[in-house]
Amino acid sequence: MYNHVRWLSAGKCMERFFAIRKEIPAFLNEYVSSDTTELERKLKDPEFLRQLALLRDLTNHLNSLCLSLQGRNQTVSDLIGKINGFRNKLSVFKHALEKNNLTYFPSCLQLAEEFNSEENIEFSCCSSQIQQVIDEFNIRFEEIESLKSGLLLYNNPFGAIIEDQLPDLQIELCDLQADMFLITRQERGPEFFKLLSKMFGSTYTRESAFSSMKYNKNHNRSNLTDSSLRHLMRLSTTELEVDISSLVDEADRPQSSH
Repeated sequence: MYNHVRWLSAGKCMERFFAIRKEIPAFLNEYVSSDTTELERKLKDPEFLRQLALLRDLTNHLNSLCLSLQGRNQTVSDLIGKINGFRNKLSVFKHALEKNNLTYFPSCLQLAEEFNSEENIEFSCCSSQIQQVIDEFNIRFEEIESLKSGLLLYNNPFGAIIEDQLPDLQIELCDLQADMFLITRQERGPEFFKLLSKMFGSTYTRESAFSSMKYNKNHNRSNLTDSSLRHLMRLSTTELEVDISSLVDEADRPQSSH
C-alpha cells in the first residue's frame, strides 16, 4: 500500500521484534551464510537496545491513540479531546523519563532490569526525544485552539454567551436558549443536535464509506450499477442490522393473489 495506514501493523511487528531480540543473533549466526557480525553486534549494543525499547513503547502509545480515534459516532469534540489528552500524556512521559521513571515504558523497564546486574542503563537522556514528539503535535494541531470556542458552543449551547458568538449564530442562539422544550432536555452533544435535525460526526464514516466504495468498484465492477452501488454505500454507513437472509426469503416467496 502506498500510504501509512499499515503503521499499526508495523507497530505489532516492532513489538514482536523486541520480544525475540535475544533469539535473532543466534538465528543469524546459525542460518544466514553472509556476514551478519554488524547486525549481531547491534542487537547486543545497550545504546541500540535503549533506542529500540523507547521506540517500541512510544509507538505503542501512538497506536493506542490512533485506534481510539477510529470508529463511528465520534464527534470532532470527542476527537480533539482525545488528541489533547494524549498531548497531556506526552508531558507526563517526558517528566517521568527525566527522572528515569519507566512506569509508562514497559519495554524500557524490562531492558533496564535485564542490564541492571551488568551496567546501569539510563533513559533520562531520552526525554529530548519525547519533546520532539510534543513539538510535532503542537505544529500539527495548532489549529485546535481556534476551534475551542466553537466546540464549547457545540458541547453546551445553553451556556454560551450570545454576544461572544459569530453574528450569524447569535439570532439562532436567542431562539435556542429560549426554547422551553429544549431547555428541559438532558441530551447533549450528538443526541441533542438530533433534536434539531442536525448531526456532526467524525471523518471515520466518510473514510470507511470511501474504502467500501473503492472495494466494491474494484471487485464488482463487471455487474455493478449506479443503483446497486448506492444501496451498498447505504448499507456500509448505517449501524442498523440488516437481516439479508430474511429479505431474500421474502423476495423469493411467491406473492399470494387477491
